[in-house]
Amino acid sequence: MEKYSEKLNGFWEEGYHYYLEFRNEKLTVRGYDRAVVLETEISYDADALEKGLRTVIVLKDRVLSRTLTGEMMTEIGELVWENDELTFLYHYPILEDKVYTLHKTDHGPFAHIVIRDDEYLDFLQGDWFEWGRGDGTSKLVIHGNQLSWGVWGGGPFHVISYVSDPQRVLLTPEDLTEDHFRGFTQVEVKPDMLCTTLMVSDMSMPLSVFARKELLDRIEVPEAARRAPVSTMMAPGTAPPMMGMGMGMLKTEPSPQKQEYPERCCQYCGYDPGENTPKFCPECGALMKR
Repeated sequence: MEKYSEKLNGFWEEGYHYYLEFRNEKLTVRGYDRAVVLETEISYDADALEKGLRTVIVLKDRVLSRTLTGEMMTEIGELVWENDELTFLYHYPILEDKVYTLHKTDHGPFAHIVIRDDEYLDFLQGDWFEWGRGDGTSKLVIHGNQLSWGVWGGGPFHVISYVSDPQRVLLTPEDLTEDHFRGFTQVEVKPDMLCTTLMVSDMSMPLSVFARKELLDRIEVPEAARRAPVSTMMAPGTAPPMMGMGMGMLKTEPSPQKQEYPERCCQYCGYDPGENTPKFCPECGALMKR
């Protein structure tokens, strides 16, 4: 008697809502943003599945989300293989159940991302000092694939590019689904610097620039590092001035006034992201439309 089936093992995609990966006794369920919403052990009649018979996948845990008090909010009501399709019954007690149909796919959940660790990790190792801090105390440190930046955050990361834009190189949290490191957005790798922005409450700080200590006074600093903080909640021009926090050269002048830009562009500075719209503008830090 077979315990697992290669007909089931692999990746299954519904299109927008869910993405499933089967690896023998383990099931990983991801949401539309590719973040993991469930990992659980499974069992099923592999012999029946191999014969093409309708097969129910039994889940040890079926809860997709919980309330703040820990009660089940949504769950997989039933998961069935039949005729080379997976039927996913989505159960939400206060709404009508939904049925999603998934088909096996030949690519993983991150087919649009190219991991470039081997190319860049050696170059990134060590200390990167923040431009605009004369005392040299603010620095970003990379050791192996671990990133740390004072009290702001950090953690394990991958060096990536998107298939659509291979020249843009970013440091992204290791699970590839987050777009920030506990406070600041993706770090972009330039030939002689690392660039990022920081969120403080509802305030997006100007671009921060980190470079090797010996290059701090010789790098060509992007204009975005010299701009004033931008409120992501208030109308442009109404953001209160903020005193320097060591994030680049913070000024107390008003935020830039909003202009008319195409919808895909940042509505504050006009940055055009192309097809892949980030959560925050890499030029001025404002919240982008998605």
